[in-house]
Amino acid sequence: MGWSDLVEKYKMNNRFTGKRVGIISASVNASNYQNCLILKYNDDGLYLKTTIFFKLFHPPIFIPWTEVKSVREKKILFTRYNELIIGDPFIATIKLRAKTYRKIQNSHLSSIT
Repeated sequence: MGWSDLVEKYKMNNRFTGKRVGIISASVNASNYQNCLILKYNDDGLYLKTTIFFKLFHPPIFIPWTEVKSVREKKILFTRYNELIIGDPFIATIKLRAKTYRKIQNSHLSSIT
């Protein structure tokens, strides 16, 4: 469970236009994606796609900001994370390093508790 659940609802077939954060590490539910996700965003939402090695089984996704139901701060050892809770009913948790989250944090996300 994880990416496939997100693809069911948020699969992106069109070209995405927005700001590029770059290649990141993140987790979706219990699956870790170490340095193999490309993150972009715009005023409408968050775009994720995998690098070339995972493209076959991981289509790109676009998650509208309205689908980010809450953001929780976490700390594991010395590393800070932000967990984005996606969907209502719940679909997935996307865990980003705090440094990555700060790059996409804007008025759309700051209003989410």
